[in-house]
Amino acid sequence: MIEKTSLGLVHVYTGEGKGKTSAGMGLVLRALGRGLKVKIIQLFKRDTGEQFFFENSGIKYLQFKPLHPYFKNYEESELESLRREFEVFWEGALKDVNEYDLILIDEAGPGLNWKIISEQLIFDLIRDKPKNTELILTGRDFPDSVKEKADYVTDLKNVKHPYDKGILAREGIEY
Repeated sequence: MIEKTSLGLVHVYTGEGKGKTSAGMGLVLRALGRGLKVKIIQLFKRDTGEQFFFENSGIKYLQFKPLHPYFKNYEESELESLRREFEVFWEGALKDVNEYDLILIDEAGPGLNWKIISEQLIFDLIRDKPKNTELILTGRDFPDSVKEKADYVTDLKNVKHPYDKGILAREGIEY
């Protein structure tokens, strides 16, 4: 049995390289294997392989589904609407935070970068989460202020990627 008093750190997986979500999901899988209670919150994604797996496995899994800011040039009025929509989602998504040993928030970086998520929401979560709840945040473009509050920061660097040769994201591999 895991000594849960050893939990409670904050992880950030960021950078331009592939593997931020995969790293977070790998940690989720390890935690589940050790009997930890896990919640996954995925932002700006839909129809992902992990979504289908977690939704059919009884693991608490939520999505905020607007199109990723990386793939859509939002008008300011659309961003303002997304901010309001996100705040309602966030409140509901984290109302049961005390029930989990590990929480993954996938694609928080772009949400922060596009100011759909306020830094204060992340700071409040880090401050107010249960002392022994591990928190994983993933995505590109995390502000330094969030990285400074994290215990782990991993910056994945892109060295080579098939996209550079025109190979698009493949189902089951990239999503």
